[in-house]
Amino acid sequence: MIPTATTVPPTWPLHGASLRTAMGRFFERAFSLRGRASRSEYWWWMLLNIVTMTMLQLVIPTLLNGRLTDGTIVVGPFGSLVFSSVSVATWNGAEAANPTAVAILSIIAGGWLLLTAIPGVTVAVRRLHDSNLSGWWALLGVIPFGALIVLALAARQSRAEAFRFD
Repeated sequence: MIPTATTVPPTWPLHGASLRTAMGRFFERAFSLRGRASRSEYWWWMLLNIVTMTMLQLVIPTLLNGRLTDGTIVVGPFGSLVFSSVSVATWNGAEAANPTAVAILSIIAGGWLLLTAIPGVTVAVRRLHDSNLSGWWALLGVIPFGALIVLALAARQSRAEAFRFD
């Protein structure tokens, strides 16, 4: 029998989860540090978050203004994308074609980050638990290049030999 979202207890990882199922479990367990998250649950979240932030901070403003930004994109902890040195009113050293739209997109992106910051950390902790590591490793995401280490640790295979972090 292939495990499904209804047959797997919520604290167990759901291997091979679809995008819909993974995001349902992501928001359902948004504030839970207990249990485990499978690689598919974690990476579906990462993909959705990176696509959302890229659209809000890069693609849509570029389409609105007709040129690329002069700011730099930084991959932050737990998959958040943030711009450094980007002004809302100016884009590529010139006046933005629609500064109001760029400001609104910045507010929406900030809201997305606020709404998903804690769930992003908790899914990272649960993913680390599934690879038999302590969730404290997720704190590496707050130091430079630490987010890359967290991403590498999240790519590890599931290890069910000990449920010591559940």
